[in-house]
Amino acid sequence: MEYRSILVHLDNSERARACVDVALHVAQQHRAHVSALYAPALIEHRLDYVFTFGTEYWDRQIREEDDRRRALEHYFLSRLADVKLTGNWHTAQQAAEREMIARSRLADLIVLRQSDPEDPNASLGNRFQTRVTLAAGRPVLWVPFTGKFPGVGSQIVVAWDGGQSATRALYDALPFMRLAQQTSLVTFTLENKERDRIPGADIGLVLARHGIAVEVAALRPPPTVSVEAALLSRVKDKGCDLLVMGAYGHARWREILLGGVTHAVMGAMPVPVLMSH
Repeated sequence: MEYRSILVHLDNSERARACVDVALHVAQQHRAHVSALYAPALIEHRLDYVFTFGTEYWDRQIREEDDRRRALEHYFLSRLADVKLTGNWHTAQQAAEREMIARSRLADLIVLRQSDPEDPNASLGNRFQTRVTLAAGRPVLWVPFTGKFPGVGSQIVVAWDGGQSATRALYDALPFMRLAQQTSLVTFTLENKERDRIPGADIGLVLARHGIAVEVAALRPPPTVSVEAALLSRVKDKGCDLLVMGAYGHARWREILLGGVTHAVMGAMPVPVLMSH
């Protein structure tokens, strides 16, 4: 698989332009077409705001929202022309989540942002982004809510446990790994647990057949250190600018929740994270 079609989700947050920049950086590497979907999750909760604050408040919000949308559309189209790539802009009118998931099926890679925990609408954003990640059926590149990322994918860390989601994420990340300067594959085993062979050695050989040189490391964090803390420490130590991992989730009470390690990493991601489910 190659990234020839990239879909970037945009909304009215201050980090929307960072998502544009990351999406266009990746598109330049792969000469991809970039589609931007402006689909604020807030739109789907219009009636709640009308009942709570009144129509005058909502009308003012809509005018401000429209101004931000036009400014962001201009930024996207200008940057697209600067880097000489093809692309298109679309504004979702309603059912943002449903439209985003439908359009995701037509993309090789999806780019969306991590919600800022200080944002009053963070819970809406988190729910939207999580559902897209678990339902799209395509790899999703999460952009952290803070920081600048002029490059993505030169130094890669892959979290590997041999499971279905990790396998999907690893193969979905092959286009990144083919261009990377270094790829480090990390496995985690309990301290003092014996293994017949080096964990990750087999998948390392598979990647070598793809022409990808990969460093395999088996980490054994002590009981006092969580897997997610050890993983994030590895990311920092390697100077990583892209983390690849599976997105583990399940449905409960009609809400989609991320699994423990996935949720912890997403809450503290220092670099962009590519996830597949």
